[in-house]
Amino acid sequence: MTEKISFTKKWNYLVQVVFDNRYVPDVLLMEKLGFSPHSWKVWKSKFIERSRYGTQTKTQYDTKKEVTFKIKYDKKHRMWSYEETSPLE
Repeated sequence: MTEKISFTKKWNYLVQVVFDNRYVPDVLLMEKLGFSPHSWKVWKSKFIERSRYGTQTKTQYDTKKEVTFKIKYDKKHRMWSYEETSPLE
């Protein structure tokens, strides 16, 4: 029997990986999150959709500065990244 995948847990882990690395190639993120190429195709579209709504807030490890940001996906370069935003967006 397969284990049910939690969208929220995977999304939070995606946010953490992208925040920690700034730029993450699509295939490396797929591996990091534990997806097969077949399942990644389905889940990636949901993650892209989720990234369009809302901002995230994390504290940078080295500076202890709180950062508000949005997750971005560059389809042309197949790259995940984040963009800092103002807290009011």
